Amino acid sequence: MRANRATTQQQWLACIGACLCAVTLAFACLPLAPAYAEDDDNVVDEQQLPDSSFVYDTSIMALAGANSSFDNQTVQVVGEVIGDAINADWDGSHKWVTLFEKDGKTGQTATVSVFMTSETAARIDTFGAYGKTGTTLQVRGTFHLVCPEHEGLSDLHASHVSIVRKGTVKPDELDPKAFVPGAVCLAVGLLVMFAYYRLRERQR
Repeated sequence: MRANRATTQQQWLACIGACLCAVTLAFACLPLAPAYAEDDDNVVDEQQLPDSSFVYDTSIMALAGANSSFDNQTVQVVGEVIGDAINADWDGSHKWVTLFEKDGKTGQTATVSVFMTSETAARIDTFGAYGKTGTTLQVRGTFHLVCPEHEGLSDLHASHVSIVRKGTVKPDELDPKAFVPGAVCLAVGLLVMFAYYRLRERQR
């Protein structure tokens, strides 16, 4: 009789243990199901065409010496605006703007011609020149090594332009020390002239 009770208890314990294992496995699998079901970004679309376009985050210096690998590619550069905005067409809807870059280590300089809308060019507050630091722009667009639209010019057709830093104007400051060499030369010249006339008067 006791053996039958022990066997029954073991069966009940085994059954309860199996149920607990099943419930544990069910709860463990619950977070996995919605993660894969709701994450639509990870679903592979077999009809989607491959996208090989990307942005070259490069420099104006690199574009100045670019080869055919940069041709017709989307690039992004940062540079200072110099010179003036020049009308690129008869109706004035587009402008040519020159971006300038200087290598701080080697001192080498490079420029690139940027083709942009007149509305975009109007956002430029300062063009670099003597006594002026031009507006620094970040330009993203298509680089043409030999542009078919602009007589083979190497240029950058801007699609997005943002202002990195506004330009500044450096007014000329009067430095009295700069006049010292000239004043010394003038004084020496006057002394020589005075000595010459004195000697001439004595010879008479």
